[in-house]
Amino acid sequence: MIKSKFALVFALVMLFFALPMSAKEYKEYADLSNRYKWVGVFVGESGKVEQILKSHFHFYEFQDTIKRLWNSGYVLDDIKYGDGKWVGVFSKNTKGVTQKYYEAGRWNDMDGVIEKEWKDGNFVTKVEYGLGKWIAFFANAQSTGYTHQGYERREELEEFRLAIRERWRKGFTLTHVEYGEGRWLGIFSKGKNLYKDQAFNVRSYWPDTVMGIEDRWRENQKITSIANGLHRWFVLFSKSTQYGKQGYEASSSVENFEIKLKERNAKGYRLIHLSEGW
Repeated sequence: MIKSKFALVFALVMLFFALPMSAKEYKEYADLSNRYKWVGVFVGESGKVEQILKSHFHFYEFQDTIKRLWNSGYVLDDIKYGDGKWVGVFSKNTKGVTQKYYEAGRWNDMDGVIEKEWKDGNFVTKVEYGLGKWIAFFANAQSTGYTHQGYERREELEEFRLAIRERWRKGFTLTHVEYGEGRWLGIFSKGKNLYKDQAFNVRSYWPDTVMGIEDRWRENQKITSIANGLHRWFVLFSKSTQYGKQGYEASSSVENFEIKLKERNAKGYRLIHLSEGW
């Protein structure tokens, strides 16, 4: 009798797991609302698009990959650290961009590097913080079109908002956002062909972030970058990007995101920004 009851309970449990998920449960899984995710922003282009993604657990391995790809005629499009991996997206260096990078354990050390590069006529293009390490990429004025640059770091998000608006008032464009060492970092630039009419959203949950993106798209604003810090999504927009079609992809792993990247490239979309978070 006990065995029969046990068999009946077991059968009911198995039947429960065999049933399809409700629409709500499937939607939450599909858009990764409550899960860790890699997020990529894509823009449509008229020509052929081919990008490659590389990931490594250790930065010294990633360094070897960067050097090898640079020597093979590629340029770094974006870099991100997340879920225990350094991830880079690369494409053919068709515009003759000359890149270099530095690493530092503390921002105070990176500050000195940036000041030196500015004096040499080079500008920050990417900054990433991961595993207690700052990585900053630089390119010259010819590659970037920049003429002046500065940065702001703030611990409190509201103070960071005010610093952004003050830089905008002075004619700067916010060209990069990163969170690290307990502070929000904004890189601000002046120069040719920079985005104007910028705006940003800050949301705590991914579904709210998606709704905010769709609202901005309806106002003809396009995403230029996404950052995540302290469980908040910071999304930067502009009306003057000259982008046509735009989209984004969210995947639960680097491997799945690489598949999305190839699918987007095949449809003529180029990744312009990579982010990660909850």
